[in-house]
Amino acid sequence: KLPTYDYNRVVFTEEMRKTYKILVPQMSPLHFSLLEPVLKNEGYDFEMLPAPTRDDIEVGLKYINNDACYPAIIVVGQLMSALLSGKYDIDKTAVIISQTGGGCRATNYIGYLRKALIDAGMKQVPILSLNASDMERQPGF
Repeated sequence: KLPTYDYNRVVFTEEMRKTYKILVPQMSPLHFSLLEPVLKNEGYDFEMLPAPTRDDIEVGLKYINNDACYPAIIVVGQLMSALLSGKYDIDKTAVIISQTGGGCRATNYIGYLRKALIDAGMKQVPILSLNASDMERQPGF
């Protein structure tokens, strides 16, 4: 029997905004590097992860199936590698990932990431959606 997932979305509150570190995968070095100073200026503790490694890809393959697109495997692997590294307090860390809302599999990045967090025993980590369509709204973001 296949496992079922009951994921109640963790709400990222205004209070969390003051105390949580937000990790972002390296999806576009030029564009995402522009976000970091803007979000820090708004009071977020925002950290862009370094360029993905082969180990990040292996972690991505461990947590999501190989039918996912390669970019999904990379970004989920990158975020999971960071959370599993022991460098971050997972009870005070959130992650942010893009969500397109269209036909691209990028719409599923959040679902892939939620499953990975549950499988790794980290379902308390809030996921923030970076999108232009007002999806997955969070009061603290």
